[in-house]
Amino acid sequence: MKELYLNAYAKINLTLDVLRKREDGYHDLETILHTLSLHDGITLREASRGVTVICNDASVPTDTRNLVYRAASLLQKTFGVERGVEIEITKHIPIASGLGGGSSDAAVTLLGLIQMWKLRVDRRFLIDLALRIGSDVPFFLVGGAAIVRGRGEQVDPLPPLPPTWVVLAKPPLEISTAWAYSHLDLTAIKRRPDTPAMQEALRAKDLLRVARLLCNVFEELVIPEYPLVGEIKERMVRLGAYGAAMTGTGPVVYGLAPDEETARRIATELASSLEVQVDVTKTFAEQR
Repeated sequence: MKELYLNAYAKINLTLDVLRKREDGYHDLETILHTLSLHDGITLREASRGVTVICNDASVPTDTRNLVYRAASLLQKTFGVERGVEIEITKHIPIASGLGGGSSDAAVTLLGLIQMWKLRVDRRFLIDLALRIGSDVPFFLVGGAAIVRGRGEQVDPLPPLPPTWVVLAKPPLEISTAWAYSHLDLTAIKRRPDTPAMQEALRAKDLLRVARLLCNVFEELVIPEYPLVGEIKERMVRLGAYGAAMTGTGPVVYGLAPDEETARRIATELASSLEVQVDVTKTFAEQR
């Protein structure tokens, strides 16, 4: 039986700006994303028919609600594939966190099944398929660092950061992406990202400047509603992070640390003083 094992990497938003609401109900975004070494494992196994998803985390749905299931089913339907697949997900990326785990899982499933089923798919069509699954999925086809615009279909790679230690802190909160977008008042945003400056900082590999330019417009909405998110962010900086920000629509807050010792000290202090789940990881860029 043929089997393929793939890593699905998490992401953070170095910047996240919402430019406008479109007539189709979606929003035009401009965001700079960077993958992390923290990853889920995806194992694809050939099967006689259908799509079966299994996962080590019982809270992850394994039916049509799962983006991996939808990715495999979409490929089968689009290309008339009669063969089946069993997909095993080994979760390490916290779910519903803003780290993009589900989208990353779906993206590598697309790439893996295209290889396993020997499908011929050009880049433009692959991005269109990915966008039908989720707005973050096209980015994960590329990974590394990139500026993403529109609904997520415009992905332009940027020079990645040198390997940088990152502390992740997830408070015991659930923040609905739909709630965040529906409540964000685009006319009331006080601070927007300086996207051109962030691009230049990445090109210069200037970590201190990158850290100073971190900006997520959803923080102005989320922090007043969930003060713990703001407290985590402030503590990370006080404990020695170069900079900190919320990723996606939250609730995970990340801090960019100068070295491993500082990163692990920040993580230990946060875990002992606040009710948070912490991870220590690094920025990562895989060539695809």
